[in-house]
Amino acid sequence: MKLFTSQCLAGIKVRDCAIAFAALLAMAISTQPGLAADWISAPEAAQADSKQAPVALQFRRELTLPRVPRALPVRVSADQRYVLYVNGVRVAAGPSRGDLKAWRYARIDLAPYLRKGANVIAAQVWSDGRSAPVAQITSKITGFYLAAEDQAFAAMVDSSTQWTVRQDVSRSVSPGLVPMIKQVGPIYYAAGGPETIDAARQATDWTSPQSTAPGWQAAIPALTTKTAPWHMVADALPAQRYERVASGKVVRQKGVKADGFPRRPVTIAPNSEASLLIDYGRVLAAYPALRTSGGSGATITATYTEALYDPAGKNKGNGRSWLRFADRARVDDGLALGVTDTFKTAGKDSVVAPFWWRAWRFVELRIKTGDQPLTLNGLDVHETGYPFEQRGRFVSDDAQLNKIWNIGWRTALFDAHETYMDTAYWEQLQYIGDTRLQALLSYDVSGDPRLAVQAIDAFNSSRQLTGFPQASWPQATSNVIPPFALLWVGMLHDYWMRQPDTAPLTRNLEGVRSVLDWYAPYVRENGMVRPTPDWPFIDWRPSMDGRAYMNGKGPDNCVITMIYYGALRQGADLEGAVGDAQRRTANLAQADRVRAGIDRQCWSATRGLYADTPAKDSFSQHANVLAVLYDIVPKSDQARVLDRIMSPDGGIEAPEGIVGTTYYFSYYLAEAINHAGLGDRYIGLLNTWRKLLSQNFTTWPEEDDPTRSDSHAWSAHPTSGLLTYVAGIQTAAPGFSKVRITPHLGHLKKLDAAMAHPAGLIETRYSQRNGRLSARVTLPAGLTGKFSWKGQTRQLRPGVNRIALRSAN
Repeated sequence: MKLFTSQCLAGIKVRDCAIAFAALLAMAISTQPGLAADWISAPEAAQADSKQAPVALQFRRELTLPRVPRALPVRVSADQRYVLYVNGVRVAAGPSRGDLKAWRYARIDLAPYLRKGANVIAAQVWSDGRSAPVAQITSKITGFYLAAEDQAFAAMVDSSTQWTVRQDVSRSVSPGLVPMIKQVGPIYYAAGGPETIDAARQATDWTSPQSTAPGWQAAIPALTTKTAPWHMVADALPAQRYERVASGKVVRQKGVKADGFPRRPVTIAPNSEASLLIDYGRVLAAYPALRTSGGSGATITATYTEALYDPAGKNKGNGRSWLRFADRARVDDGLALGVTDTFKTAGKDSVVAPFWWRAWRFVELRIKTGDQPLTLNGLDVHETGYPFEQRGRFVSDDAQLNKIWNIGWRTALFDAHETYMDTAYWEQLQYIGDTRLQALLSYDVSGDPRLAVQAIDAFNSSRQLTGFPQASWPQATSNVIPPFALLWVGMLHDYWMRQPDTAPLTRNLEGVRSVLDWYAPYVRENGMVRPTPDWPFIDWRPSMDGRAYMNGKGPDNCVITMIYYGALRQGADLEGAVGDAQRRTANLAQADRVRAGIDRQCWSATRGLYADTPAKDSFSQHANVLAVLYDIVPKSDQARVLDRIMSPDGGIEAPEGIVGTTYYFSYYLAEAINHAGLGDRYIGLLNTWRKLLSQNFTTWPEEDDPTRSDSHAWSAHPTSGLLTYVAGIQTAAPGFSKVRITPHLGHLKKLDAAMAHPAGLIETRYSQRNGRLSARVTLPAGLTGKFSWKGQTRQLRPGVNRIALRSAN
């Protein structure tokens, strides 16, 4: 252990150190009580694992029941992934991604799927080796685990050498990054690689009680000892959605007439080529499955894309090879470029499908037949994602605002799975900067904090070697963005203000301290944060993306110093709530020192603004937004500062000479406007999103065109903003124990809006005309607060509150 640690800290194979270190820690822990079943595998998997090669396995256990038990709860997991079947019915998939210190198992009751007599429990298990998504942590040991919670059933169902296993040779996978670069140019792709499914090599009945599949053999232990690298914990999340949805419609066809597909079959002639472009009508994450018959020797490729690429757009924009059509609904001669699966048909009835779900709005099927005709019988689509329930709402007399709200929520759903994801198409990574905003959407619209708590805990769990959180987690490689760790402190503070359960704060407080302690040595005597190791990313603007200042290069940064100042204040609040009074005092003292440094080094009296560096030669919305938000700017001057960095025409665009925020960082711009008492300006900020509506986005993009991603949840924060700033519903005390409602309706005449609250739903209904406001506010039991409008205040009590006010102007 000492040798391993010294090698890691010396820089040997640093990218794998965090994962390997966690494995060593977990292997020192014997199998936990109540989880007595063995992890099982197959000889073929051991060979693949040694080469970090992909492998797919099929496990089964036959059992005969004289009667069906009332309940048969089991715990199930795998490394890397599994789909569980009982008597041919798909009953579960997982495990929810975590790390080796918290490898998740699901609790599933098998009884509803069992029957008297012969039964079979079966599991598809696969590991993708070097082709695995970057978000997939693995022990590099392919294994399956199932244990009965009732010991009376243990001998009957527990994973052991009594199970049989076979290798599924019908599926192969390759890394996805290089093919994506070849298609669309220099770009980052980190999700699952392209899969090839060969129907001729499929065993179609392997999940049924009487399987004729060849190659079954006794399963072997995944390890030769009774210890395992997986420290197992119960999955606190609900099962992901698996809902049958419509399959879209054909919007372009070549080589075949297929107007009725996928609702009706279509046959492609022998020795021919054809293509079908199917438009789902919106971006979605789903499992596609293509049903075919005949066509021995035919090959089908399926290319999934968020939007079509412009054939005239090659070699333009950000060094990328292609640009998308500005109108995301446009078809014409657009190119379908992106993740591509390959299906080989078998001359018989078959279902071909990738193991992992895909993300798309358009999918193009390209078919090349052999000597037999091929019939496509249908395309089955099962949408997936975290099962958030929409409880909040926003319905106004401005149809565009309503659409902005709905698209934002759709984006949040698309990018929420067993973790939050920055983009479900391109990376599927849970980044702190993105996740903080996604958590707010979860609280406000669904009221379900479980995925947010999972994320908070995950970032804390990532502190495996240095005590410092990774910027995204889970992740199989190192990814350190120090400013994001400060935003994680802010994420905990958000949770504290919105949720009553303080247990997540208590167990993560040591992580907060580690972040602030990590930064302390980088604070100069003058109070400024000097350059730190790793990537000082703030926002996707040339002066803010940090790529020129990696690993300690560059000048002191006023923006990062402000983020650190804010985290110190937030950390002090958390210490005061669940921590140590002395630590709170120390955080506040350090904050005072840093604030003095910001005032001395970053304030430009000439410009009346805070600069980005002490050189005072660059000015941004970022620095001044944070200065307002954290009250570095006195209250009396905050409006003047914001006036200097905002466009009078609305939107998030900045005046000439000011670096503007992106869709992402404009969340902090909106927060600063609200904090400064300028909430009436918020609707104007949304002019930026109104312009996007004309491009027919169905989820919000990562950045301005040319954008890599058309589905990036950090751009969806207006869905929360419309509830928070326009409807005016805000937490006024920790745990959302009090509410403050200050509507900023602007031109709206009617608004019906509601926000989820831990105790129920906060509902508001407004109408305004000729300077009069009528409001109906309904609060859940036990919640009180204040209502303010144009300087007038009313007390709010639980239940229905009716308010009528006249503007003094």
